Amino acid sequence: MTAAEVWSRVSTGLATHLQPGGTAALGCWARPLSRLVRPPSAGRAEHGSVADYPERWRSPFTQVEMREMWTYSDGVRTVKGYWWPSGAVGAGSWVLVDQGTGNVRGVVPAGEFSRRFRPVDVFADVPALPAYLGTVTAPDGTALVDLVLDRNPFMLANGPRRAARPHALLVPRSHRDGWSSATASELAACQTTMTLVAGWYRSLDGGHVVFCANDSAPNLDYLRDVEAAGGTLAGSGTDVAITRNPRQDVQHAHLHAFYAEHGETVNHESSVLQGHPIVAEGHRAFSAVLGSDAVGVERDGTRLTVGIRVAAQPWGGNYCSYQLGVDGPMWVMPALGPSQDEVNRRLARADGLQAAPDPELGGAINLVRPSLADTGRLHAAQRATADQRASFETFVAQHGLNAQSLPARLAPVISRAL
Repeated sequence: MTAAEVWSRVSTGLATHLQPGGTAALGCWARPLSRLVRPPSAGRAEHGSVADYPERWRSPFTQVEMREMWTYSDGVRTVKGYWWPSGAVGAGSWVLVDQGTGNVRGVVPAGEFSRRFRPVDVFADVPALPAYLGTVTAPDGTALVDLVLDRNPFMLANGPRRAARPHALLVPRSHRDGWSSATASELAACQTTMTLVAGWYRSLDGGHVVFCANDSAPNLDYLRDVEAAGGTLAGSGTDVAITRNPRQDVQHAHLHAFYAEHGETVNHESSVLQGHPIVAEGHRAFSAVLGSDAVGVERDGTRLTVGIRVAAQPWGGNYCSYQLGVDGPMWVMPALGPSQDEVNRRLARADGLQAAPDPELGGAINLVRPSLADTGRLHAAQRATADQRASFETFVAQHGLNAQSLPARLAPVISRAL
């Protein structure tokens, strides 16, 4: 459906009077028409307030809709930004949405938006993060993939030794988009990092690794706005806003490396909360197959990126991925669907946690992660992070490697040792 058709429905009142759940297909994603707004007047150059546009939304954006928007900041305030197509040659306009309430706060013209606002990126400088582990570099020293610990360990006190288990994140240095847009050197560096993490986990009581990602399509709307600001925009491009993967909490591609116990163990934190022993199933909670909405892709180089792009095209370019171990088959699937729900159930069973419907995802199943709101747990997590950083440094040093400059391709003798 084009922007003109959408506006035609809005202007006749159909869009604002749809019953809950009513949607219309916009490109690859079904989006509620009741949230769309009339585009600002042509030629408007100033930052418009909500009062300037009486044709605004009659109710706030839902949490699901806001999770599909990118987050931006001008250095003073942080907002959700929603690109509205112009319906003609041009870059459209941007609607500013309050993160807390979902209410529209204003409209910014094309070109001005990218001059004032930048995408929020907490992974812009991974080596500066307290949980940083190391970096895989190219032969010329170019940083390719950073490795960092999730600041919130899933299991702080599990197993016979009450040891915290790591949860590492693999983060490409130079681009924020998903692995579907990675270069050959970045993919090789990612494979090396996966191999290192798998070896490290195995050295910790025989642990296994499960790799998962929640990646978004490239934010072409913002890139187009940058072109408009520079006067190089050739045309309007698509008339459908690019949505973000609603499961992606961080606006920068990254690959989760979940630690899975070799066998069953007690999750002592969950046991205390539930009032009875909670057994984490560990590695046995996972299998290499998923449901019918998951698509298998080749894991080698160009075939991987092409396979992901082709598979994710019906989902607007957004996807989630799942891979059991370094050599297991790789699956990609829509962010909101039965296979990704099942992935979260498996993660919950593996760690002795809970998986439940998440209102912010429209009722899709999500892993219920332990909170760091409690001061005691926060301090315990910080101690665990320090211990795990030391453990990783020791592990790579034992194999003659430098954590701050890990080779993009491991020597065969090292690969065999891992």
